[in-house]
Amino acid sequence: MPYHNPNSRSRRNVLRIVGVLVVLAVIAGVANFLHATTSEAAGNVKPQIETMQGIRQTAQDSITFAQGLDDPDRFAAHIETVQQCMDDYDRLADAKQIKYLLSDNLQERIIGLLYRNQQRTIIDSMRVAAHNLDGQTKELLSAVDAAMADDFSQHAAQWLLQVDDPTQANELIDRYGKQREYSSMREMLTGLESLHKLRSDVKQQVSSAVNNLHSEEASAAAIAVPERNGDLDPAGWYTLATNVVSTMGVQIEQTMEFNCGGQSGENPNGFVAAYYCQMPDRTQRDVVHILTTHPDWTQTARSPWLVDMVKHELSHRSIMISCGTTQPTIAADRTEAVTNSYSVLFFGADRNRIADQQQGVAEYAMDASSDQLATAIHDGNCG
Repeated sequence: MPYHNPNSRSRRNVLRIVGVLVVLAVIAGVANFLHATTSEAAGNVKPQIETMQGIRQTAQDSITFAQGLDDPDRFAAHIETVQQCMDDYDRLADAKQIKYLLSDNLQERIIGLLYRNQQRTIIDSMRVAAHNLDGQTKELLSAVDAAMADDFSQHAAQWLLQVDDPTQANELIDRYGKQREYSSMREMLTGLESLHKLRSDVKQQVSSAVNNLHSEEASAAAIAVPERNGDLDPAGWYTLATNVVSTMGVQIEQTMEFNCGGQSGENPNGFVAAYYCQMPDRTQRDVVHILTTHPDWTQTARSPWLVDMVKHELSHRSIMISCGTTQPTIAADRTEAVTNSYSVLFFGADRNRIADQQQGVAEYAMDASSDQLATAIHDGNCG
């Protein structure tokens, strides 16, 4: 009769279990090793790729910024070059070897181990592509910076005179007056975006100032002006003139001597009876000057001509706010005639009285052409 040992089956079962556990341990060890290896590889590369992706994003944002400016065509060549460099980088970044390396899926990362050498080569190429992209982004942003600086140099002084509140215009001038240095293209882009927004705000303030100006002109024109000298005494005429300028936020300053921009004392032939002085620091922006030493001042002070004279100076101011200068290109050599037309058309000055008072002074003589030019300026065309 065969001998039966009940312990032998148990022993075999134990051995099987032990074998299974060993296999599982080996598998787990390999899995942990592969996980650690692939995680380490990805961890070493991810910061580099994130930096390169940041360069790529800055390039894209720079293109978008440049395309949103007033004249994006001037940057077309730079934009095209940046786009080409970005495409070169994207082709490398989209390679399957890189996607395996950065995948969240362990199986794909394990497959990626088969491409270690290729991954190193591609990443090296990505570094070169990112460097080139960063360089071309700098070229684009430098071109934008130069264009903005050119626009600023041409118009900032005008904007300062045009706006009602100079706070932001002065801030813009202050920022452009400082040396601007950037540690990265992202910082440069952020700085230019900030400058562009400030510039846009100032330009909007210019538009608002012109709109307000036209409303104030209508209010000034609506003030009734008596026709005869004796209708008011000198105090009454002066009060009326003061009321007219007050609607514009302007004051009258009586003076005994012509003084504007270093031309103190000059009054050729005693002709100047009143004047408006355009000064770059805004100190005279809201002031109309009357020369009480003019030979005809006593007569002027007793007549509606005083109001017409003040309206002429207010028109110089309106033209300056509209165009940034009292002598816009469109007026050419007819500045005074155009200013007279402006006072008649938009301040309600008396055309016949002006023609009579300035008879024989050709540069002040109005006609259809000066009226058209004044209307064009009022409509925003400064030439």
